[in-house]
Amino acid sequence: MDINSKKAVIMMATYNGEKYIRDQIKSLQDQTFTNWELFISDDGSSDKTIKILQEFQSKDSRIKKIIHNTSKYHGAYANYFNIMNYVKMNCVNYDYYFYCDQDDIWLKTKIEKEIISLLSIEKQYGISTPAFVYCDLELCDKDCVSTHDKMSNHIRTQFVDNPYNSFFKEQYVWGTSMAHNQALWNLIYIGSLKKIKNILTHDGYVSKFAAAYAKIHYISESLILYRRTGENISDTPGEYNIITQKIFKLSKIISNAANVYWDTLYFAYHAPVDNNIIHDIKKCFTTPLNTYIYIRKYNILKNERFLGKCSTKFILYFKLYKDTVFFKNNDYK
Repeated sequence: MDINSKKAVIMMATYNGEKYIRDQIKSLQDQTFTNWELFISDDGSSDKTIKILQEFQSKDSRIKKIIHNTSKYHGAYANYFNIMNYVKMNCVNYDYYFYCDQDDIWLKTKIEKEIISLLSIEKQYGISTPAFVYCDLELCDKDCVSTHDKMSNHIRTQFVDNPYNSFFKEQYVWGTSMAHNQALWNLIYIGSLKKIKNILTHDGYVSKFAAAYAKIHYISESLILYRRTGENISDTPGEYNIITQKIFKLSKIISNAANVYWDTLYFAYHAPVDNNIIHDIKKCFTTPLNTYIYIRKYNILKNERFLGKCSTKFILYFKLYKDTVFFKNNDYK
């Protein structure tokens, strides 16, 4: 089958990306899969980002739209939801959906290999089955020189091994590495920026829908040069250890956990199709007993380090996240 008979959409969020945006756009143009369209949301860039994008758009009709985030909610996450909402409301359905950062480089076969993976899921389970795929990333410096390291070296438990961990721990899937089919896109609820502001991560949110509804495949090959500029919103995950997780940092740990749990509850209360997983998530946050039952039932954080498991369970069992300013000031329902 000629996969170019399929059509993909790429959603990109930009902000003051003039240093790197040319490299990323060129890497999209160099893809072996060519039947894609690109939609971009800019978050008020003050450099030459818009001018560069317009130059590319004038020469490539696949760059369909450059919109501006004119809301009062700004930041990388809010900007991603701005473009996702635009595509949801204004575009016809595509076969496959991709998310693109402004400062990475996609290897030539990135889209092709992920679509082939999604097609294999659809062939086995049917096109109406939600399908989700993600790949490894090769870590690079700001000049995109390889550090001879990859993201999988820093992740103790892969998302595909236990996707339910994503309800309690962030950074299992990076947005630029993931893709999914139309069946999953149709399930994804995108609320107003007034509700999600800049506190809900687009990749964490989408991957939760994958965990609850989709067949998931992981490509162990690094298909992206993941540029570390020192200004990235998301970082390379670290390890729990005695030094970095001392008691004086407990408040920060609780605050970070509150953000993750808020994301999870927001997802659960806006999921369009109720199932046992959604039901169990809501119940998990009601009593310590239900928390315990959920953790055991879904093997949550089973392979994580001891301190990581202890801090997660401690915060959950004693509901410390509920006392944070973050949780009190943001309604997830």
